[in-house]
Amino acid sequence: MTDTRLRTSNNALSGKSGTILRELEIRFVRGEYLFGESLSINALAEEFDASRQPVSMAVSHLRSMGYVTIVPQVGCKVVSPKKSEIADFFYMLGKAEGALTGLAASRWVDDEIDQLQRIEVAISDTEFDTIEHRERYAVAVDSYHYKIHDIARSSRIADWLEGLWRVADFYLWQGTEQGLSSAKLKVANKERRAIIRAIKQRDVSLAESLMESHVNGKPRRVGVI
Repeated sequence: MTDTRLRTSNNALSGKSGTILRELEIRFVRGEYLFGESLSINALAEEFDASRQPVSMAVSHLRSMGYVTIVPQVGCKVVSPKKSEIADFFYMLGKAEGALTGLAASRWVDDEIDQLQRIEVAISDTEFDTIEHRERYAVAVDSYHYKIHDIARSSRIADWLEGLWRVADFYLWQGTEQGLSSAKLKVANKERRAIIRAIKQRDVSLAESLMESHVNGKPRRVGVI
């Protein structure tokens, strides 16, 4: 059974600022904020019934995570990366995710492939017609990658990569307003199944290359580049 929760980073803040940080990160991962959108510290403070200080602390951490920028005399704005910057991001993410997938191919044990296949089936069975469907689909896809991370047994690298995946989800949601075509969904599902087969066969090189290609294709499939 796949995890139906959106994952957030290990919260570096406590108290009110920690609560605000978690909620705002969930909003970013869900794609509730658009590239270039202005965020008002005062408005957020009023919404969360807080002073400016905890909101400012949360926003400062969001900046370090890559979600927002602080513009002098203007305020806080959601990042607005160029298409080439998004392509570069997914190129590097694909390299790293491919390497971890190669480790998974060499290290899986027991019924871990069966677990991964069940997650893939859940992804394939998820509809993509409403915002709720799309969020469920995104969570299931994240679970697929996180399961591969677990199988790779390299926790430090996996923790680092999961932070990148949250930013990746934020980028990808910018292009999914109209949803993915059934043809593109079928391509993505087919690629995930091929990756599982390569892992099961312990074909490290093939697993790496298939995953790298799969990740590189994500922003194009959703139309964000």
